[in-house]
This record gives sequence, C-alpha cells and structure tokens, in this order.
Amino acid sequence: MSRSVYQPESVTTLEGLLFPDTYLVSGDETATQVAQQMLKLMERVGRQEGLDDSLISVGLTPYEVLTIASIIEREAKVDADRAKIARVIYNRLEIKMPLQIDATLLYNAPADADFATLKATDTPYNSYINKGLPPTPIANPGRASIIAALNPAPNPAGTDPLCANVPKPCRYLYYVLSDKEGGHAFAVTLDQHEANVETARQAGLLP
Repeated sequence: MSRSVYQPESVTTLEGLLFPDTYLVSGDETATQVAQQMLKLMERVGRQEGLDDSLISVGLTPYEVLTIASIIEREAKVDADRAKIARVIYNRLEIKMPLQIDATLLYNAPADADFATLKATDTPYNSYINKGLPPTPIANPGRASIIAALNPAPNPAGTDPLCANVPKPCRYLYYVLSDKEGGHAFAVTLDQHEANVETARQAGLLP
C-alpha cells in the first residue's frame, strides 16, 4: 500500500489518514484496496479544505492538524463546539500547557480500564502528563473536524464577560460538558472552569 502524502516517514499507522465515509465496495476488493480508497479521499478532502497549506495558515504540519482534528472528532458532540475546542488546543500548545484531554487517555485503552490509573500512567498518549500533541491521531476525523482544526474560533473579545478582570491575553483554555446533547461550556480561567464543572456535576453530567 502506498503512503499518504500527509504521513511522516517515521509513522507506520494509518490512524487519522483514512477518511470516514460510506464506500461502495465490490465483493472482490481487498482490505488494502478499500484502505487505499480511504487514503485517497482523505487527501482529496485535505486539498479541498486547505490542509496542504497548513504550515502557512496555522503553523503546523498537515499531520499535526489531522491529529488535532482527530481529538476534535472524539471530543465534540455538537458542531458549534468544534472550532472552540480547536482554539483551546491551539492556545494550550502555544503556552506549553498540557492538553489534559480525556480522549487521548482512552485511545487504545481497554473498555474497562480505570480512568484514574490511565491518568497516572505515563504513556505517549497521556496528555495530562506530557505536553504537546500525542504522537499520532486518535481517530479518523471527518470534514467538519478538519475544517475546525484549520479554522479555530477566535478567542473571546475583551468585552466578553468571561474576560472581566482577566489579564490579557484573554483566551479559551478550558471546556467541560454543559448539557445532555453534548454541548460544552468554555472558560478562560481555572476558577470559571471549576464553576462550570460543578454546574455539570449538579446537572448529573459528570460523576
């Protein structure tokens, strides 16, 4: 099988490089041929959305953007949140703050894995312990997540109530579930975030 144009030489896994879609597959096609279709469609979608120019637009390689898109794919349940989650990721990367994203911990973990144990175990996918992006994508992102990763939402304006009494720059750094549909509440300070977490707990959204 040929490699994706977005695949670094050091990477052997196709995670994040296969575009999720409905494919017409004939009975005599092999798994390799199907995977090749998925690779080619991801490359086509990438070209359409500007992934090839990501170093210029967002300062990251296409593979790094696909990694961010894969996190968005796992974290976002409503489309309105995707670009904001992207902004939180970019902000944390910029200030070298651990991403602290549960979806990376759960990648390839057994279904019955204890979350506290996962959080305490130093692996390349533990974004609580390690700064920066995980070494590979953690899912195959769809178009909406790729668009969000290439077009993160702006940070809140200085007049936004979230920014009151917050030193500049005021930027999104936190999010937590806020409703049963999977929407998130975003915050710029830890105090705001902890208040959002408590509200989510009171609503039965968190353990």
